[in-house]
Amino acid sequence: MNRVIEFRNDSDIQKISLEFFMRNALSLETLMVWIVEALRRNVQHLDLNTPYYRDSDYERGYRHSKYYEIPYEIPHELLNCKSLKSLSISLADIPYNWYTRSILPKSMSLPEIRKLTLKGISIPNSELQRLFSSCPLMETVIIQDWDIQRNENRKMNKQRNINIVSQCLQFLELTDRYHKRLGSAVNCLNCSTKISAPYVKYFKCTGFLREDFSFENLSSLVSAHLEMRLRDKREADETAETYSELLAEEKELFSKRMMRYLGAVHNVHHLTLSSGFLEVLLLAPGTSNHHSPQLCNLETLKLEMRFTRGSVRSIAYLLKISPILMNLILISKESNLADVGDDWEEEFSSTGMFSHLKSVEIREVEGSYNELKFLIFLLKKSTVLEKVILFFRSTSDLLHRGRQVRQFKRSVSKLPTASSSIHFIEDALV
Repeated sequence: MNRVIEFRNDSDIQKISLEFFMRNALSLETLMVWIVEALRRNVQHLDLNTPYYRDSDYERGYRHSKYYEIPYEIPHELLNCKSLKSLSISLADIPYNWYTRSILPKSMSLPEIRKLTLKGISIPNSELQRLFSSCPLMETVIIQDWDIQRNENRKMNKQRNINIVSQCLQFLELTDRYHKRLGSAVNCLNCSTKISAPYVKYFKCTGFLREDFSFENLSSLVSAHLEMRLRDKREADETAETYSELLAEEKELFSKRMMRYLGAVHNVHHLTLSSGFLEVLLLAPGTSNHHSPQLCNLETLKLEMRFTRGSVRSIAYLLKISPILMNLILISKESNLADVGDDWEEEFSSTGMFSHLKSVEIREVEGSYNELKFLIFLLKKSTVLEKVILFFRSTSDLLHRGRQVRQFKRSVSKLPTASSSIHFIEDALV
């Protein structure tokens, strides 16, 4: 296989993707041949999807462990390439989602890199900072399923820590999906992520409620996506009951964190939040009355949610602090739950609410009473609403669900509205 690229003509390579398992010295040598030849031909875009383990380690069962114990030394040539504009390095084995300890070369220089993607790596934070420093023009960073340690001694480490400080970044995505739940909030591993990037326009963060994120300077942010969970995605799916079992100190801690995150992204025009974020947002006593951020620029709000009392209160609160909101998109996870009550309507109502809201879209509708109650709340206050789109869950054709949906549609058609020009689209199926 090596001869293929060796006998290729000497013309430059724009883009190359390499995907195979690094299991022994021969596979490492093969990978190195391809990398060197690509670099010699001034490759601009390089994508390496190369899960790393050796045959002997596979036989001893290391493949099933969270960390691969023998580190992978990223080639000096690769991180000192003058032509590269984008580089993606994936060292994670997708079925098992483990991290590979990585060693960076002593010197690095990537003067033309605009985009850097790292997946499945485990390195000290100081090394990550060295890598970032070698990319002076870097505009996009994507880090997925990472394990960034405060120092080099992982076995003695009690903290996961990542710092991202950049004056050039415009797009930042952090995705951490596979860390196990580690006890209560007061006894869990200390996980800290600090971000200061004044020119970032798009930011996506997928993490855990038990991690502490510090968003210090996101003043240019246009779009943000914050997905917070309690459980590792390999565990059972989260439900409304999952959040009802939180300890009192966890509720207060998580609520204050989510409110702080909301304040950090208050300038955004487009915001996406997860159901976990909504479930805990207002759990701390008096949260909505103290230091409430105002989402003064927010035009589009997309929410993954359950029709629980906690989520509905959070949505009503978000609508109240978003004075120019034009588009609301809800993706329902659960709706046939306990009655959400009525007191939240008065609590989060104010003069002029929904004065700009023109479009409401609700996906995965089941036709529940809670969904109907929330629609009543929206319709009686939205004076300029033009469009309501309801995508019914595909299981709605079952006998019981079908009757429920038909009754729901009849009820919706009779609801009073503050707007005289609403167009309902109710027959879409997901």
